Amino acid sequence: MKKPKTLLLLSFLLLSFAILLSNCKKNTDDPVVPVFDVTSTTVMLQSGGDGLQFDAKCTNTEVKMTEVRIVDPGQSPYISYNLNGTDFNKNEIFGLQATEEAYYKEAGTWSFTFIGNLISDGTSFSIPTTLTIQ
Repeated sequence: MKKPKTLLLLSFLLLSFAILLSNCKKNTDDPVVPVFDVTSTTVMLQSGGDGLQFDAKCTNTEVKMTEVRIVDPGQSPYISYNLNGTDFNKNEIFGLQATEEAYYKEAGTWSFTFIGNLISDGTSFSIPTTLTIQ
């Protein structure tokens, strides 16, 4: 008679433990937050003087880019560079200005806000980053 009671108790404990573990399981993955790396190249402006061209890449996921808002060190109103919903693979480099165009070179901290969606699930993002120019 003791064996069935012990077996029943053991079964109950195992079932309780299994239920407890299943309730502790994570229901969703942590959201991916894109990480952007920005670089610059100094170029000669057609009007003379130094200019800057910026390139960026997302280092941890694929993104569909809508726009990048760029603010120079003088905190002028932001410049909106439209990327028209273009898809970029992880670590794919893309320019932040049209070909043959550049920004007037100013030393200091440039601010960039990357706006778009994750390709994986469509989640929207607005990610700020900076780049210091000497």
